[in-house]
Amino acid sequence: MLTRTAGTTLAAAGLVAGGALVGPTVIAPETSGTVAAAQSVEDRRQNIIDRAKHWTDQGVPYDMTKYAADPDGVNYRTDCSGFVSMAWGLDTSLSTVTLLEVAHEIPKDDLQPGDILLKGGPGTAGAAGHVTIFNGWANAERTAYHGLEQAGATGAVERVISYPYDQDDSYVPYRGNGL
Repeated sequence: MLTRTAGTTLAAAGLVAGGALVGPTVIAPETSGTVAAAQSVEDRRQNIIDRAKHWTDQGVPYDMTKYAADPDGVNYRTDCSGFVSMAWGLDTSLSTVTLLEVAHEIPKDDLQPGDILLKGGPGTAGAAGHVTIFNGWANAERTAYHGLEQAGATGAVERVISYPYDQDDSYVPYRGNGL
């Protein structure tokens, strides 16, 4: 597991000698050395948004085969799921298929900053799936939200997105496990 001094990390419940992951994977508070830093859920959510803005502020270009550094210098794939993996502080770049292994579905009314809207799961590898980070509602009717995403033509951007994702009902709200 990577130990980071900034950002959230994913902590595995356990590793076996061969390196296979066992037990659930959760978004956990960061650690500094051997002492876990006390970090509220609100602070962890803000950290996710701050990490995402690290790429949106730079306008990191979209490319499914290239990598860019997070605030700590760790490289992530510069596609949509790599962007979420970076923002969530995962140890590696997941895909729209494998993000489901570290997240659980939530109702629309439970969306909070740092959650995601995902067109994912089997059959969504490559360009067939997409994921964006939720950063609050843009209107009282909850028909649009502030999103952060890594998208083909625009690269890493912040924008207002129609719910669930430009009126595509195949997008589902998810929350990182442990968040």
